[in-house]
Amino acid sequence: MATVFDVAKLAGVSIKTVSRVVNDEPTVKPATRHRVQQAIEKLDYRPHSGARLMRSSKSGIVGMISDAVSSAVEDPLNAGLSGIHIVRGVQEACREAGKILMIADEGAVDDQAGVAKLLRTFESHRVEGVIYAAPFHMQVALPLPKGLPLVLANCFDGLDTPCVLPDDAGGQALAVRHLVAAGHRKIAYVGLGEELVAGRLRRDAFRRACREAGLSETATPVLIGFDATSEKSLDDLRQSLTRLFKRTSPPTAVCFGNDLMAMRGIEMFERMGLSVPGDVSVVGYDNDENLLRYLKRPLTTVTLPYREMGRAAVDTLLHHREPTDGRASATSQLIRGELVERSSVQALTPQRATGRAT
Repeated sequence: MATVFDVAKLAGVSIKTVSRVVNDEPTVKPATRHRVQQAIEKLDYRPHSGARLMRSSKSGIVGMISDAVSSAVEDPLNAGLSGIHIVRGVQEACREAGKILMIADEGAVDDQAGVAKLLRTFESHRVEGVIYAAPFHMQVALPLPKGLPLVLANCFDGLDTPCVLPDDAGGQALAVRHLVAAGHRKIAYVGLGEELVAGRLRRDAFRRACREAGLSETATPVLIGFDATSEKSLDDLRQSLTRLFKRTSPPTAVCFGNDLMAMRGIEMFERMGLSVPGDVSVVGYDNDENLLRYLKRPLTTVTLPYREMGRAAVDTLLHHREPTDGRASATSQLIRGELVERSSVQALTPQRATGRAT
């Protein structure tokens, strides 16, 4: 294998001149540059990447930690919505910025020792920074690297580490406004458990949006349809829906905490003799492509903008850094999804919207 000394000897220059040509420095005369390039081609010389890194503060590599691969292996049916799409957004943004993406799979969101080891590995590869992506909106406690820029995606740590988060509250407000615009005045919320960050944010946003629309608390009940701490989540959902539709004046629309609940809710409505959207309109949350393809009735839902979050994380990492301590600027960025209108929501006449108010 040819060395820098071989190139210098063939071109009749010093090894320092060869180095300048390899690093595209402008101080080399055109004729000398041409002679060195010819020698490089003739000898098929490959510059050592490690040596080039030693002379540059930027490696062109972005590190990423995600459980996208391990989760897909453990649960292939439910995996891929968050992790894979965040990775896709990161890949796109890195490619556009001329960066190489190096991905590591942590395997478990609470494995601090594993994350610390991966961060050390990234440091040894002189990455320009690291993006840590969580499988769902959550608070994390990570061993922060010293001097290595870090951006969190789909999570936050309470220490002002830069993060990119889904605007769960803004998305839920979109769903409520859509139903109100369609004439619904009796809207129920069947949501995620309060142990989840997204569950709390979406529940509070639902209540706030209903108040802003002038709807009473009586006409806008809030129930839990999924409790991550319960082994009977399906039974919990069934009981919540049964209570809702035993009311004297049942809701004309239901906002579900996610698309999976919406899909199961629609099945339960059918067993109860209710049609969607004829008897009850339904809105989900996620725009989960893995689930929606199996629904008979196309579901109106709110997207979780994972791909956009991945792109925003790269932008934050590369363009908003503080040179004084090597960390990215301490900012929290919310990315709002869009409401996707499909046929699970029906506009109501004024008579039906208000005829059975409680």
